[in-house]
Amino acid sequence: MTAFEFRLPDPGEGLTEAEIVEWHVEEGDDIEEDDILCEVETDKAVSDVPSPCPGTIEERTASKGDTVDVGTVIVVIETENPPEQQVGGRTETEAEAEKTEKEADETEEPEEETEETAEEPTEETEEVVEETAEEEAEETTAKPADEDEPEEKEETEVESDRVFAAPHTRRYARKEGVELSEIDGSGPEGRVLQADIDAQLQEPAAESATFEIEHPTVGIEPTSIDEDESRSRRRELSGLRKRIAENMTESKTIVPHLTSGFECDATEFVALKERLDEKNDVHITYTPLFVKAVVPALKEFPIVNASIDDTTDEIVEKRYYNIGVATHTEDGLIVPVIKDVDTKSIVEIAEELESLVEQARDRSISPSDLQDGTFTVTNLATYGEHRTFGTPVINYPEAAILGIGRIRDRPVAVDDETVAVRSRIGLNLSYDHRLIDGAVANQFMEYVIDGIEDTDVLLSRL
Repeated sequence: MTAFEFRLPDPGEGLTEAEIVEWHVEEGDDIEEDDILCEVETDKAVSDVPSPCPGTIEERTASKGDTVDVGTVIVVIETENPPEQQVGGRTETEAEAEKTEKEADETEEPEEETEETAEEPTEETEEVVEETAEEEAEETTAKPADEDEPEEKEETEVESDRVFAAPHTRRYARKEGVELSEIDGSGPEGRVLQADIDAQLQEPAAESATFEIEHPTVGIEPTSIDEDESRSRRRELSGLRKRIAENMTESKTIVPHLTSGFECDATEFVALKERLDEKNDVHITYTPLFVKAVVPALKEFPIVNASIDDTTDEIVEKRYYNIGVATHTEDGLIVPVIKDVDTKSIVEIAEELESLVEQARDRSISPSDLQDGTFTVTNLATYGEHRTFGTPVINYPEAAILGIGRIRDRPVAVDDETVAVRSRIGLNLSYDHRLIDGAVANQFMEYVIDGIEDTDVLLSRL
């Protein structure tokens, strides 16, 4: 028998911790593979954690109510067949080997500089290099060899000023006159990204302004709020609401938003919705119709379905169509994602959306149903009748989001002499202006609107 240490699995979507909501096993219990060990709650959902193997519960290392990091041991299982658990997408063996290799690299003593190597610095550099060593090499080539710095000082500076950044990021920093050693990198292992440099450059020069660099935000130093405690109440910004705040701040900080507003005739669209709703058991709302209607436009204008990878400065062109639907819940906004919309009918989308929304609102939705979106729609018409316009926030790292307004009857000019009352709908597209120009956004929306105003065109595209 082997004591297998079972670690909290990675729920995905960048989540790094979860709270133990309920234990379903006690120490000493015999269990089978896939028996539920406990329930955990992340910022997005409450989910079950199944056992990866049969055995006996030897120890629970976390208690109900504890918040534990992903990869932390939560239970020890006595088993004859311990599985190879995944840690960050790799097996424990692979992760441990990588960790050992990394530690060896970090503790390796730097080679002593000789006059020969100082005069002829090597041209081959790793993608992640040492900022101070690079600067010293440049200085050494420009001065006589007999002016070497003491060896002890070199080693101290090398160890304390280690900065990780890609070569193109270093070139960008030199061009902008930014010292990488003064930036806290937000990339993997503290790597400095171009976005971190841009954040540094946004700081006002005025000495009176105090800023804190902590990617992805650059904000004024927080000021405490003084209030009459007898007439106010404080509660912690935590859980889903905190995650929403972080996501919105990340999106608005990294992505230069531009929002364009549109209005079109919805007469035929309304009639199509009513026909489908009448002929099917599942309730057909306007949202499934829009989810399906945007896909042909995304195919026609693939840049709207793309993203920018800010860690590599690459455009990622996605050839699949996973549409997120912003959903209001009592705990905050959640975006379930309907996968491969291009392969599903309007009725199938309506059924799946109804199920996902219900799961989102009772916090039982699977993390996998909240991931891998390529485009998002949000219904701005719910919870009120008087809203006329909205500027949806992009669900980063996606490139665009479509806000759907309320359908209203309005008088419109049919021709030079005739005015008629027609159903009209307002649409608002927010998009990443680094990737999508206003002209492309307009063309994309005109393509969508063609299908809304003429449902024969829409159905011929599906």
